[in-house]
Amino acid sequence: MLKKCHRGLSGAMEPQKKNRTILVADDEPYVRDVVKTVLQEAGYDVLLADGAHAALSLWERHQARVALLLTDVRMPKMNGLELADRILEREPRVRVLFMSGSDSSACRGFGCLAKQFTGAQLVGRVAAALRA
Repeated sequence: MLKKCHRGLSGAMEPQKKNRTILVADDEPYVRDVVKTVLQEAGYDVLLADGAHAALSLWERHQARVALLLTDVRMPKMNGLELADRILEREPRVRVLFMSGSDSSACRGFGCLAKQFTGAQLVGRVAAALRA
């Protein structure tokens, strides 16, 4: 996935996104690391959580900065859908983009990025979600 994510990234970079913070929740360390690298290279600030409970904790401390929740749909203990619901209850203006390694129908009308995405796809979908 790392090679795929970095290929073609330069053409997808969005300029001047330093004021945009993305909260990333995924239980897979490799996915978190790749997503963080790609988004930081594109100029975004990134907060990483290894699951939904950690994401809620980060949200509580940094909610004024978070513009987008980027979360895996399936995680242990609390899934990404429940995480999104809890955050949206507190701040309905936060954008949500799900990542899924399986069926995208679980994303309930939100944007859904199929895992095995490229860096360009990730940056493009994040930018689109922030513009929505």
